[in-house]
Amino acid sequence: MWSVALLPLLSAQAEKNKFYVEGDIGGAVTMDTQLNEFFGPVLPNSEVKFDPGLWLGLRGGYGVTDWFDAEVQTGFVANEIKSITGALETQASLVNIPLLLNARFHCPAWHRVSPYFGGGLGFSSTVLSADDLVIVGPTGITTMDGSVAGLVFAYQAFAGLRFAINDRMGISVEYHYFATTSSEMSANLIVNNGGPTSDSIHLGGTATHAATIAFTYRF
Repeated sequence: MWSVALLPLLSAQAEKNKFYVEGDIGGAVTMDTQLNEFFGPVLPNSEVKFDPGLWLGLRGGYGVTDWFDAEVQTGFVANEIKSITGALETQASLVNIPLLLNARFHCPAWHRVSPYFGGGLGFSSTVLSADDLVIVGPTGITTMDGSVAGLVFAYQAFAGLRFAINDRMGISVEYHYFATTSSEMSANLIVNNGGPTSDSIHLGGTATHAATIAFTYRF
């Protein structure tokens, strides 16, 4: 009986707290991807493999209804490169910095424990940073020292479980699947040991699985 009487009050409070910010942090596992060009041709079926890395996200959203939110998300996904086909040295990392528009679906805000899911579309800046990345290709040895970047299409799907601390704050556990299309990055940050035939790196699309903990504050 008391819970029924409280529902209008809780719903009224949820109407006030429509705007929110959320930050999440966790681990990111990026799957192997193709290396199609490294300042010229590469060995056939060249792959890039990654070590587990870090996910950091920041979102701002608005509760359109009591079960649907619209969000803007940024942050980064960072992984050290474990190995590359034909590489003599792989002191390098790959970072994605996304800008996504998300749709989130959830139970009404007055629930203390609320599952949710959603997805997003947008773009990501893909940054390859190297401190001696040395790769043997068909035309010789090419060394990269520095950073290159490219803009790619990105998308994600996510799901989580939110635990309300009070009517403004909550903690969630989340799963993200984040993916990008292939990227083309150009630079003049190379040492010629055989003569690169282009100034571009072509990297296949990336797919990342991330598990995070999030904190939400509603205004």
